Amino acid sequence: MDIIPDLTDHFWNYIVFISVAGGLGGVGNILVSGEFQPWRKVVNQQSKTIHYSIGSMKEPFVGAIGGILTTLLFIESGTGQYLLYLSMLTGFGSSAFLKRYIDQKTNQIIEESNVSIQGENIQPYHLTDENSKPVVKGVMTQPPVYLTEEEVNRLATLRCHLAESIGPREAKVFQSEINVLLHHGKQRAL
Repeated sequence: MDIIPDLTDHFWNYIVFISVAGGLGGVGNILVSGEFQPWRKVVNQQSKTIHYSIGSMKEPFVGAIGGILTTLLFIESGTGQYLLYLSMLTGFGSSAFLKRYIDQKTNQIIEESNVSIQGENIQPYHLTDENSKPVVKGVMTQPPVYLTEEEVNRLATLRCHLAESIGPREAKVFQSEINVLLHHGKQRAL
């Protein structure tokens, strides 16, 4: 017994069934991977902009689109059950591919930021020392990056947020804030 008897005559039913099946494949990938990422709002403190990350909600959408695109090739020759199965399988694979791609990009940004921070000579910055003498900025092979205690705490917080990023756009926001902090510290060294 065929679920969808003649798909060419019921195109919109086909789109709905296949989209739902592909979306279920995307949800299946979330369940199998065990990594549901909730909807998030990311605020860039430097530019006062807000970015939204839809988290794992994108995976069922990608699964639905992948299911539709794949099964369009077989709409004339496949049965309804075969197309639903193919759509679910493609939805699962599409969302897994998306998740892997996003994780690679995010990890690349995190690694770049960690390397740039580790390559800096971060020094505490005080306007005066205990004897009320101005701090003497020395000449070193690696120019120092002077950060106040508040900026050092902010840098640590940004690194934590960067490590917990769920997407490249979110990671870029935190990376840009870290770069601004380091730039201000380098300016103090001049």
